[in-house]
Amino acid sequence: MRTFLGVLMVVIVSGDDTSIRGFLEDGVLLPCNCSEFDKGFNWQMEEPNPMPMFSFNKTLLNRYKGRTKTFLSENRYNCSVLLTNITAEDQGKYKCSFHSQHVYTTFYVYLNVSASYSLCQTEESPSGGVKVFRCDVSGRYRESWIQWTLDGQPLINSTTTNITHTNYTDAVTGLYHFNSTLSTKLDWTSEPTCDVKAKNTSTTLKPGCGGRPGRSQDPRPQPVVWIRSCIKFIPIVSVLGLSLLLFSQR
Repeated sequence: MRTFLGVLMVVIVSGDDTSIRGFLEDGVLLPCNCSEFDKGFNWQMEEPNPMPMFSFNKTLLNRYKGRTKTFLSENRYNCSVLLTNITAEDQGKYKCSFHSQHVYTTFYVYLNVSASYSLCQTEESPSGGVKVFRCDVSGRYRESWIQWTLDGQPLINSTTTNITHTNYTDAVTGLYHFNSTLSTKLDWTSEPTCDVKAKNTSTTLKPGCGGRPGRSQDPRPQPVVWIRSCIKFIPIVSVLGLSLLLFSQR
């Protein structure tokens, strides 16, 4: 009878689900506010593959080992966990659970994992009727590639369109750089656009031209600009010429 009453005194409380975004190879905080727990607390992945992520005063021997940090030493009511070196497999639903005064509480967090990239697309001035478009991308996730599209349709190499790809890794920053060049003689009514696709995850893009214009500028001066530049020097040349003339007549 006492055992039965003890079971009835355990109340299960579930918090609202929270969705957060994390970026591959970065860290992300999985939040969980807890009262003063009396039986420890646990974190685990619920979906898609159930797996313990963190257990109070225990060492877990799985892919989360060495990748979690708690903040109990700073705040005993903070059961949040910092997950580092995020991978594509970390995306999913997580559960934080703890006991406090016979109350069993759970909080759920859904982690969306994305790959972040800087992207810069430029267009070179046509030469010989050929239009050239360039796409420069940098990010931390290597399993990615550039996809050119035109009006929402993917472009591939053909007799009228030539696409090349190159890549390298910066030894100092560790960033993965890859770029692509598209050249064509076709007179498209709209411009092609470059996008980044990543293996097993979504992508987040941000402008990365570093202040450069979206299109490459022709380094040759335009005729009107050149004429205006010459006009500025006419008074100076006239004064110099008159001075030389007067000096020669002395």
